[in-house]
Amino acid sequence: MSASPMLQAIDLVRVNIDAMTLEDLEAHAQQVLDTLGGLNEYTNSPALKSGNAKRNALHLARKLRLHMARVRELINAHKLAAAVVATMHAAGSANLAPGARLPGC
Repeated sequence: MSASPMLQAIDLVRVNIDAMTLEDLEAHAQQVLDTLGGLNEYTNSPALKSGNAKRNALHLARKLRLHMARVRELINAHKLAAAVVATMHAAGSANLAPGARLPGC
């Protein structure tokens, strides 16, 4: 049995995304999107639910969308940094040591 989308949303928002690698961020982004889909299904289902439950689900969905924006920002930053390093290596930059890598990439 899987956890409810509301519990998954709480867990996903609490993750420290600043310390993740690009691969971890991309996997995390997929989990966030899946959980948003689950919250959307829960909110729009015809089953009876209290006003508080629906309000909590909508609040968590909003928090998750804001979290997803930050995740996408970090993914783009990782990709940009990797592209800059590759360009500097290709140009033979004197300021970049051979074999230099970005932390977490």
